Amino acid sequence: MAILRQLDIKGFKSIWQDSLDLGQLNVFIGTNGAGKSNLLEAIAMLSASLEGGIDYERLQHRGARLSSSAIFRSAFKNKNRTSIFRLEAHFDNDLSYSMSVNAVDGFRYHSESVKVEGATIAGRSNNGATLNGNSLNSKLDNRKAIFPYLQALKTIQNDTNYSQEIEILSALTKYAIYAPATPLLRGTETDSSAKEPLGLYGGRLADALNEVLNDKEARPQIQRFFELINWVKSVGTTKQVNQELVSGHINLIGAKVVYSDKYMITNFNKLYGYDVSEGALYILFALVLLIHKNSPNIFALDNVDNALNPGLIRALMSQISEILEKNPEKQLFLTTHNPAALDAVDLFNSKHRLFVVERDEDGHTKFRRVSPPQDTTKEQWEERYFGMKLSEIWMSGAIGGMPAGF
Repeated sequence: MAILRQLDIKGFKSIWQDSLDLGQLNVFIGTNGAGKSNLLEAIAMLSASLEGGIDYERLQHRGARLSSSAIFRSAFKNKNRTSIFRLEAHFDNDLSYSMSVNAVDGFRYHSESVKVEGATIAGRSNNGATLNGNSLNSKLDNRKAIFPYLQALKTIQNDTNYSQEIEILSALTKYAIYAPATPLLRGTETDSSAKEPLGLYGGRLADALNEVLNDKEARPQIQRFFELINWVKSVGTTKQVNQELVSGHINLIGAKVVYSDKYMITNFNKLYGYDVSEGALYILFALVLLIHKNSPNIFALDNVDNALNPGLIRALMSQISEILEKNPEKQLFLTTHNPAALDAVDLFNSKHRLFVVERDEDGHTKFRRVSPPQDTTKEQWEERYFGMKLSEIWMSGAIGGMPAGF
């Protein structure tokens, strides 16, 4: 199971130093600017590196912001600002990948390692680089990562040692941060990301939905959509345009999602994505992303609550939790500002994690996991908080993460 178990971060953007114990479903809530998106981008850095190196093309392909390299280095008062940030990821099989990156005028590797049970199977430092315990005769380009060299060596030598570990790390290379945008979901703008299967921002929603509807295994999962959006009778796609449904003032691009409204008369009950509510678009995007066979196993949804009312986000989160339970190979990182999103998080489920994201007195981003005290039962927890939902507990200020003055 290729799931990221622990993430250690040092000197990366607003995260001076922190370590997170992760699960399958990871939900991050906190004030604006607390550093939630920085965490998602730290994972994008690891993903890009494992693919071959950190550069802006790879970062863009993963949905990370294309800031100056200097922005990626922490810059706090009363702290010595270094030229390097460090990220370390821990997986199953006692596998870890770490990198220290010089982020002055671009990105260059300072050190890097792939370890299994504490033994380095690939690594680099100022003293040179090693693969499978053998030193590389030639100097490794400090802009290129070492992991692809390990992959190539194993392939050339037909060596099955560490094949599972290589597969686990390779899974992270497909990671991306998805952040659906209304104009792209409506079909009036092009999604420049071209990221399979939906585009990072939703520009390929109609194409991806069509692929799901033609997939015998995935298609039944679309029924979840009708449980959440109850005014829709059916949903499908088309490449044709019914001029009666399209104003001459807009231009719909590519394939289109078509909804039928069960309350409208049967000879005029079709709506393109341009005319439906944002909620119907965002819900469909999230579900297709979760069930499409070409979606990455490890991915992030930034601001999942966008355009959804509290009841709908609560219901969507319940569906997400069910889908993840049936697909243990998947791992989701999800940021939200809507406390209703917390109500599907089960603090007593070992696969679920809820993190409150805050800045400490020095401005450093801190990720504080919310979990019941040791040996506390679910019944005792509910009694302690008078049966309140997690959203209500968060709004009360009992678990933090609220803006000052609230």
